[in-house]
Amino acid sequence: MRKVVGAILACLLLAGTTSMAQEVTVNGYGTTQNEAERDAMRNGVEQVAGSLVNSETDTHNFELVRDEIHTTTEGYVKNCRVINSFQNADGMYQVTAVVDVDTQPDSKLMSKLMQHKVADVNMRDAKIAVMIPEMHLRYRIPDPAGETAVVKKFLEAGFQNMIDMSNRRYNYNQPQYMNQEQLRDLAQSMQADILVVGEAFSEGAGDVAQFLPKQRYRRPNTGIVSCRARVEAKMYIARTGQIIAADGVYGSGADITESIASKKALAQAGAKMGDYLVGQLMNNYSGNRQAFEVVVIANSVNDINRVKNVLGTLPGVNGVNFNNYANGRGVLSIKYTGSAPNLFELLQRNTDMDLDLENSSFNAMTVRVR
Repeated sequence: MRKVVGAILACLLLAGTTSMAQEVTVNGYGTTQNEAERDAMRNGVEQVAGSLVNSETDTHNFELVRDEIHTTTEGYVKNCRVINSFQNADGMYQVTAVVDVDTQPDSKLMSKLMQHKVADVNMRDAKIAVMIPEMHLRYRIPDPAGETAVVKKFLEAGFQNMIDMSNRRYNYNQPQYMNQEQLRDLAQSMQADILVVGEAFSEGAGDVAQFLPKQRYRRPNTGIVSCRARVEAKMYIARTGQIIAADGVYGSGADITESIASKKALAQAGAKMGDYLVGQLMNNYSGNRQAFEVVVIANSVNDINRVKNVLGTLPGVNGVNFNNYANGRGVLSIKYTGSAPNLFELLQRNTDMDLDLENSSFNAMTVRVR
């Protein structure tokens, strides 16, 4: 399974513009030297495109991309260097060339792959890591509350395979200086599909008394400190560098100590950011929802209908249908982006029914209502 990593670092993707190209060595053929070189460039672009697509992608959509590549290579290739050339006995020219294909996030190739939804990430059993360095203006916060809140939101959405980033976090004291190529290397080192980068900070806002109506509270101070926090993040496809979400959110908190108040503010902002990122991720890949079968073993049809109704409320689930019922077994069909264990975890969390996961596979699971 491809893996999703959300590593929320600081102010990234705004840093320098490192040239990103994928180099391949290919052959080309044609009735002239120039035609053979153009054929080599087309073959190079097609080879790189093939390495970037989802293995489960719609073949028809990839063919549309291939057709556009065969029409013209303009805008796809950064450089083409011929390293061997000769004319065959039949008069045809053959060249061997090193082709540099532009794979910048905003390149023509990346845009085409995303437009036709052939570079999408497989969301089944996604693995996510979250790292959000935090600063409370006067000191660094060792255990990021915003990060924890974002992780919690991913867990609640059914992404159960979270990577523990606690041992990696302090390797990136100045992640804002990482460029896109370094981010890609970071994602690859963790076998990441999705990388989320950003920063979080908080500051004291004074005693809460200043925010209370004077007629209701007349003392100069309450002894309760308030803080404001902001979490900023971008989420992009690690393999292509294409940004799929970006936002900044605020939170607030209050407590008798400033440190705890800042934690509360960061946690609130982190929860908002987590909701946003999960929603964008699910919406971005809604077209990738695949057929999924849920078999429910229960003593009554009412219990099966209860499971059906809960399924219809879960993120990533669409098109819930009750197909048939016989001998205490109901068969439901849905469209779903994730894995069976993730779906069962979500189902359990959102119902008070006592459920057991009898068995599961890539696109099916059997649930027993006790």
